[in-house]
Amino acid sequence: MTIETWMPTLTENMGLVAGIEQAHDYSSLPGSLQVFPCIVVLPVSGTQTGGKSAPGISLHQVQITLYTGNQVLPEAMGVAVPFIELIRDAIYADVTLSGNCAHCLPRAEGTFYEGPGAIRYAGQELCGIAFYVTIKEVESLTVS
Repeated sequence: MTIETWMPTLTENMGLVAGIEQAHDYSSLPGSLQVFPCIVVLPVSGTQTGGKSAPGISLHQVQITLYTGNQVLPEAMGVAVPFIELIRDAIYADVTLSGNCAHCLPRAEGTFYEGPGAIRYAGQELCGIAFYVTIKEVESLTVS
């Protein structure tokens, strides 16, 4: 599997969370965010292992960013807090992203979420929460 295989499912799942108005991934990023609450899903780092007798294991660190307002205001922070449980539940409801990865789970090491507070998008400071998940892929690689 590849990012192009599982990313649409992850983005769609996040867009189905109650109260989310729009969900975007790397293939549909707007120049600015105009509709709130919305979600942006992007890979932020990853590792790859493989060998002649071992499968290829890819671990992708993905940030799911919930934006709740175009300014950092107390009311936008208040809107964000209930989404912590909703986003978590949506992740656990489809951990294989419809069979497109080995698993999609909250990051095992470190923080699962940061915020609510100021988060930047396209040069603007907006209000939101950043969630961190790990996507594991197991694939056959040609190693010579």
